[in-house]
Amino acid sequence: MFPFLIKTKNIALDILFPPICLNCQKTIDDRNKLICEKCLSLIKLNNTFFCPVCRARLAENKKICHYDSQYLLAAAGNYDDPVLQNLIHYFKYKYFKGLAPILGEIAVKYIGNCLPSGDAPQGQKLKIENFIILPIPLHPAKERQRGFNQAKLIAEFLSNKLNLELIEPLKRVKNTEPQAKLKDQNKRIKNISGCFEIKNPEQVKHKNILLIDDVFTSGATINEAVKILKINGASKIITLVLAKA
Repeated sequence: MFPFLIKTKNIALDILFPPICLNCQKTIDDRNKLICEKCLSLIKLNNTFFCPVCRARLAENKKICHYDSQYLLAAAGNYDDPVLQNLIHYFKYKYFKGLAPILGEIAVKYIGNCLPSGDAPQGQKLKIENFIILPIPLHPAKERQRGFNQAKLIAEFLSNKLNLELIEPLKRVKNTEPQAKLKDQNKRIKNISGCFEIKNPEQVKHKNILLIDDVFTSGATINEAVKILKINGASKIITLVLAKA
């Protein structure tokens, strides 16, 4: 009887409050989906990594410019993609936690786009299984306010999907002003300076890190996190974001 009541309730909800796509606002069949397949198919995924300094495409997953950069940028899409931007906005600012697996799948597909085929030269193969996953943390006060850390939700999805260990040694010790509110690059750098600490360096020493965040804009936050990771002995670092601005 109980399953019957649940089914009846869901039917009533679909009639009174039909589920709609967050992007196009059209009715969708499945209440568990937040975006329709048509809108999802419109998202254009990248197929390379990028230089975090000049944004040049890195077709072979290795540096061809700015050799002093301490990491590679992996951006699933571009923030000017209207559908992807809309989903990130709902996820980050309107607190739609249910978007985490949808955005996580986008990240997984992008990683697949970047992995060369089996006949690629050994030196060009990205051995993602040699990495551990680390999310950019929020300050505890901000995480309590939002109710979740969006980067951690994506990291947890990727950890399960890619069978990679997730660690959280990086702590945010300064409750900084939101970077999005600061348009000047120097102010962004000053705002984020000294905001991260690592309590247990042994967790990152000599490790390859897949650093997870939602959006790469100026790079100030990522640069500060990478600096701390490198100081504490991290080896190769790839920053994976849903979109780059």
